[in-house]
Amino acid sequence: MPSTLRQQQEALVEAWRQGLSGQEILHRSAALVDEFIADRFNTAPAVHKARGSIAVIALGGYGRREFYPYSDIDLLLLHDWRSKKSMQAVAEALLYPLWDEGFEVGQSVRGVKDAVQFALEDFHFQVALLDARLIAGSPTLFDELRTRYTKKVVDGRRHEFVRTMETFKLERWQKYGSHTYLLEPHIKEGKGGLRDIQAMCWVAKGVFGLQDLDAVQASGMLEAANRKAFEEAWSMLIKIRNRLHLFCRRKNDHLIFEFQQETASAFDYRDKGGLLGVEHFMRDVYTHLQTVSMVTDLFFEHVHEVLGLTSGSVVEQQLERSIVIRGGTVRLTSLEELAERPLLLMRLFLQAGRAGLPLHHRTRQIVASHLSLVDDRFRSSKRVAKVFFELLTQVDTIFPVLEAMLSTGLLTRYIPEFAGVE
Repeated sequence: MPSTLRQQQEALVEAWRQGLSGQEILHRSAALVDEFIADRFNTAPAVHKARGSIAVIALGGYGRREFYPYSDIDLLLLHDWRSKKSMQAVAEALLYPLWDEGFEVGQSVRGVKDAVQFALEDFHFQVALLDARLIAGSPTLFDELRTRYTKKVVDGRRHEFVRTMETFKLERWQKYGSHTYLLEPHIKEGKGGLRDIQAMCWVAKGVFGLQDLDAVQASGMLEAANRKAFEEAWSMLIKIRNRLHLFCRRKNDHLIFEFQQETASAFDYRDKGGLLGVEHFMRDVYTHLQTVSMVTDLFFEHVHEVLGLTSGSVVEQQLERSIVIRGGTVRLTSLEELAERPLLLMRLFLQAGRAGLPLHHRTRQIVASHLSLVDDRFRSSKRVAKVFFELLTQVDTIFPVLEAMLSTGLLTRYIPEFAGVE
């Protein structure tokens, strides 16, 4: 039986072989840290000597019970006015043992009013508090923080919260990768990575009070047809990140070439069908990143509509029969017309490319659910080919259009050979 917290953490490397989901691995890991911190808090002489109330609160990923082997431990040591003078000794009683175990700890020591005020000034701390979780100490003090946070930070600030979240999201994509096909993807911060999932969950929780995927699905902002693939992608990205941490013995979320072969072997990917095991693995990685990207993009489009943040004129502009621009997006207006004219599947993307606007999320879902229309007759049609070549030659910014075609499945359905391209 592993004796130290670090050894217990690393022993979880074999957990997925027991059939556990990625989330369950993280929850077990967080529980080990919870037990360690709570034991140190409850037995610390400094805590027993302190007057007043103290609460030890987990923040961020640790607060969500998403704790990787070499993640930071983010803590808020909350106190009332009577215990303020005791907090240095209390902090030392908790931090020194964690440092001795080799963990990096991000901590702040604050009163309730101070914590809420700082959340108003610092967006990263604001979202970290969304995931706040009591580990040890006073439940009353913790509840006071949550009540004041909701009243002062969350209520009445929904539009500002969403816009700030999206600003940070775009900055992150520019730095770590704005596409899901990168040869060395960043599993956490790149497009379709774990941070996109967190951004979705933060907005669901902070703006709409939706605490989990069941609630998000019930709200209509997550399609039931997409949920299974989304959860599978989420779980796999967690396992990859977990493996990267353990393989590197440090915090690492970048799946560079050096680690791709080792990770593929760890997950038992083997050579078959003329492809190396690592090629099969990376194909699955790209599929999972694309799934996360699609689901989270659809979620944020829903959010924009619900909050009235959709850009563009409310006046409808007819592009051609059954295709219009409304609210800054290109939309299909007739399913009956689509059934009669499958060519519309391709023309939707041509019109979107010409207009420089995205397809509306419901239209993308319609495309994805009508791929059966793309049969041999569709593929051999000269009219369809003509529209596709117009798209390739007449659209100035082609890549977003092709990526949307890929995410809906139309591109690989129309050109099956494209599915084999890494």
